Amino acid sequence: MRIDRPGTPPARPQTESKPAIAPAPKNTVRSPATSSPGAPARSADAFETTTRATAKAVTPGRSNAAKNLPAEIPTGTRDYYRKRYDDFVRRNPGMTPPSYYLDYGQKYCDRFSSLGPKDLSPVGLEWRDRTLKALQESIETRRMEDPVGFAQLERDPEAFKKFAYDSHPDAYVQSGLYKLPVQDLMKIGTTPDLKDLFTKDGLRQVAVALAKMRPSDIPNMAKESLKDLWNDLKPKFPPLIKMPHLSLPW
Repeated sequence: MRIDRPGTPPARPQTESKPAIAPAPKNTVRSPATSSPGAPARSADAFETTTRATAKAVTPGRSNAAKNLPAEIPTGTRDYYRKRYDDFVRRNPGMTPPSYYLDYGQKYCDRFSSLGPKDLSPVGLEWRDRTLKALQESIETRRMEDPVGFAQLERDPEAFKKFAYDSHPDAYVQSGLYKLPVQDLMKIGTTPDLKDLFTKDGLRQVAVALAKMRPSDIPNMAKESLKDLWNDLKPKFPPLIKMPHLSLPW
């Protein structure tokens, strides 16, 4: 027991004053410049780890989408339309491909390719080859410019047929249709089936092609027609008068 002397004030317990420290709230994100020394270190690759995980989740979808885009098919070949048909079937199992591919494109590619020198003049055969390639390139150009839109267009057979038919007149005329002899024009005009010509799309392509004829094309057609006619007739008519061979003294 402690006895205080008289006149001495009672002793008080000594305590140290310490600054109050508020506890840091949980889940608080601090920037490196303001974080306290005791704060847990932030993983330097947190964003990269998240990015990698996201990329792994997204990449398969992207690869599948790329596989579903229309494939590039070389033009100027006789089996172009069949390959376009097969490509559609590969990407769209169970769906009906555009009827244009086999019922029109492939059919007339085969039919015109079978025409030979007995059917068309040399310039006519050259026109045929240029036209077949131009028709295929019009489809490939549309695919290349907008692959997604082209894939959607293919899924609408009537819209695709209209697009394809609308590309015919330019392919015909720009390949030199109106520089051909009339004989070639007649053969070309009678090669398609009437059921394909006498449709709304078929008649429209004929009207558009005729509208592209220029007045200067008529003399060219007449000239080529006469030239082709003469080449056909010349072998059938031997010279009617044979001039005697004269040996002149000078």
